[in-house]
Amino acid sequence: MMKKLEVGTRSLKEMGADVLEAWKRAETSQEVVPREALYFADMPLLLANLTAARWSLLEALKASGPMTIYALAKNLGRNYSNVHSDARKLLALGLIEKNEDGKVFVPWDEIHADFTLKVAA
Repeated sequence: MMKKLEVGTRSLKEMGADVLEAWKRAETSQEVVPREALYFADMPLLLANLTAARWSLLEALKASGPMTIYALAKNLGRNYSNVHSDARKLLALGLIEKNEDGKVFVPWDEIHADFTLKVAA
């Protein structure tokens, strides 16, 4: 089964409804409901969290497979502390995970980003 993650923007009301729906599904099935989406309240917030450097990190990690953050920094030609900080943020967002060996990896087969330009209300 292909693991796909949707990334985009949604209103706080829409995100709240998603959380309630996931909570209800988890309560009735007693199963962990896997994450299927990652939404941000607006585009500036999305771009602040998913920077060009972090996107490059995701691409490099997906291409290479699990690796240490040190090896990833060398692979990217970036400073270790900056890559470590970016990896920590991507871990918190659920865009990457750590395996039992402590190596980071992208658990998604596909990450799909969808953005809509709307007139401000």
